[in-house]
Amino acid sequence: MNDASASFDLLITNATAVLGGARDEQYRVVPDVSIGISERRIAWIGEGHEGDAAKAVKLVDAQGMYAFPGLINTHNHLFQNLIKGLGDELYLLPWVEMLILPTADEMTPEETYLGALVGCLEAIRSGTTTLLDFMFGLPDIELHRAVMRAFQDSGLRGFLGRAVRDLNPDSGHRDPWFLPLDEVFEQMRQLAREFPSGLAVPSVLPAPGTMRTMTIDGLLRVVDYAETEGTQITMHMGEYTDERDISIERWGVGTFAKAEEIGYLSPRVVAAHCVKLNREEIEIMARTGAHVSYNPVSNAYLGNGIAPIVEMLETGVAVALATDGGACGNTQDMIEALKFAAVMPKAREEDPRVFNARDALKLATDAGAKAVGLPADLGALEVGRLADLFLLDPYRLKTVPVHDPISALVFQSGQSNVDTVVIDGKIVLEGGRFTQVDEQALVREVQERALALSRRVGTHWLAKGRRLTPWGHGVTIGGHGEWGKEASRGGTGDHVARGPDQQDPAPDAAPASSADEAAGAAT
Repeated sequence: MNDASASFDLLITNATAVLGGARDEQYRVVPDVSIGISERRIAWIGEGHEGDAAKAVKLVDAQGMYAFPGLINTHNHLFQNLIKGLGDELYLLPWVEMLILPTADEMTPEETYLGALVGCLEAIRSGTTTLLDFMFGLPDIELHRAVMRAFQDSGLRGFLGRAVRDLNPDSGHRDPWFLPLDEVFEQMRQLAREFPSGLAVPSVLPAPGTMRTMTIDGLLRVVDYAETEGTQITMHMGEYTDERDISIERWGVGTFAKAEEIGYLSPRVVAAHCVKLNREEIEIMARTGAHVSYNPVSNAYLGNGIAPIVEMLETGVAVALATDGGACGNTQDMIEALKFAAVMPKAREEDPRVFNARDALKLATDAGAKAVGLPADLGALEVGRLADLFLLDPYRLKTVPVHDPISALVFQSGQSNVDTVVIDGKIVLEGGRFTQVDEQALVREVQERALALSRRVGTHWLAKGRRLTPWGHGVTIGGHGEWGKEASRGGTGDHVARGPDQQDPAPDAAPASSADEAAGAAT
């Protein structure tokens, strides 16, 4: 639409807009831009005074602000937002067994809703407009509905990955979370009908925990479901060192080689983490077109390592960005993830030139749109795309002076800079205030309910008796010994320093579900 006298549902004027970035285009920072929005989509973009004659039901003056395409978070576990801060200094498997499993087993639908809702709002406040969640495979459909309700009530564009598995090698004779695949698939179809996306890609998709928790037949059935229903698939891959060895022991080849061999990997797959990939596995990801969801904050917080992003991108791997779950790095802040995404490759390669702010923004927008299966609908400010965007106010101490708006977003900004967020053509944050949720009432309720949950589950002790690290006192920190990874592999968590008032968790604190499956479904 190029008629400057047209009437729009929403008109944003006087913005400095970050255009381009899709396909192979460079980003362009264009001043004095007007953006007209009608029926969910960007209907018109005008420069200079072209918007002066336009009319709109709602007008937003973005003078002095930058308009960016909405950020896309491609991996999460929203229910975890009630247990932020309890997993500090825990290695991955003890973190799962001592914190994540017992909490997930105990949470009610209402607690799940609150955790998801507060996570959605934090995401929105950091410019996130689309989020791909990975919800534990708990059998009660009300827990999954709770996450979908949080998407709906917050206004965030959400996609729910419903955890799937047909094998649990460590569960013994009982597995209280197990549902046959047919029942899981029917749950997914029901949720997708109840919460339609209104797009070509349904709102619910299959999410196998890890390769270890699936049979070959089960993986192929997931692929068949995705192709039939038109969904993406998401799975944890390459997150920890033992994954490759376990796969070789089981199949004679590594996880990625087996996934390629059976035809599992394709552009439908979003593989979370991919920290421990070797050269052959990177080439497999490039060859199959599967997407990597890069989680730099989570991978650093849990000590899993730094993903070889530069080598992946040079090889042609599709890489998108994510925060991971609320307890995996204590954040849903995609602006924070942008900065980590940019600085971690520089540190890994010991070269400041290998990755820049524009690269980070592209991972969080255009690449994210491709990962969720909507490459022509999301990821850029273009006529015809869905109206998902945010306005960034640069006039903050952390941010000024601004010489390069994209660099300022990635390296100099935070949640306080995000003034307005538009999702699906609707304003969900305006002038720093949410339009659909009472933020202050919610955060107070979440604080109270989270403390009560940790006491009920028995995980509150994890935050007790924390001490300074005993440097130079004959204690081995990390690697091996009482505090190290080797001690953590038994899953007891005995490597964690405890205060004199702390006791070991009860032996039945965690459900019988597999730690490996949970590690896949938790991070």
